[in-house]
Amino acid sequence: MTDLTYISKGNKKTECFSFDLPARSSCPGKTKECAKDCYAASMMLVYPNVAAKYKRNRRFANSPKFVKYMIEHIPRDCQFRIHVSGDFFSMDYIRRWQKIIASRKDVTFYAYTRSWNRTSSRSAYSLAQIRAQIVKLHKLPNININLSVDDETDMPVFKGAQDLRWCYLTKTDNVPSWIREGDIVFRSNHNGQKLRRKNDTKKGIDPDIRSPLIKRLGGQVCPLEQGRDIPNFSCAKCRLCVDKPMVAQNA
Repeated sequence: MTDLTYISKGNKKTECFSFDLPARSSCPGKTKECAKDCYAASMMLVYPNVAAKYKRNRRFANSPKFVKYMIEHIPRDCQFRIHVSGDFFSMDYIRRWQKIIASRKDVTFYAYTRSWNRTSSRSAYSLAQIRAQIVKLHKLPNININLSVDDETDMPVFKGAQDLRWCYLTKTDNVPSWIREGDIVFRSNHNGQKLRRKNDTKKGIDPDIRSPLIKRLGGQVCPLEQGRDIPNFSCAKCRLCVDKPMVAQNA
């Protein structure tokens, strides 16, 4: 039985375990766009027990017991997402995860992060250190780091960024020219897309005609956000975000 004091067990969509932190307050690279549409933040508002756990995790992440606990309690041979909620908030915190991941080679880790993003409150020196540490973390063989991007972050331009997958959040179904073929696009309006496809189908309209992003020869749209019903879908089975990317080529 997995100790779920600090670790969380995923739902049917993710089918993975995770370690989570408070949304927004533990996200140093957050943008206005991601903060506004943050699903984790809404979960914390709706479920006080979830908010309490994430806040407890934030304190525990700085504890000297954190690394040993995670090494011993992450389930064997699983997929483990670092942060369904929260992000890499400091250099020391990233280094703790390096120790955990290096010690648990049986586990496949993955994460999304905006901590690479420049914000007005972060010095250039601090940001350069965080970016270098994120790239170093990604080089471990059993973790994939996805760089979360949107119109506010702009294109990731720093040493090593080109070796990571970029995950772009769109509201308009448009994507910038710098999104590459191996990158992933997430739709903030994907529930609307699903309803629109159903309505188009009922009217005898090809739903893909009004979904240009799906046919774009660039970033791949998350399969779950293409508006189609996919029986028994899970992130664990899809693995698009879990596995390391091939060497990305410009679209």
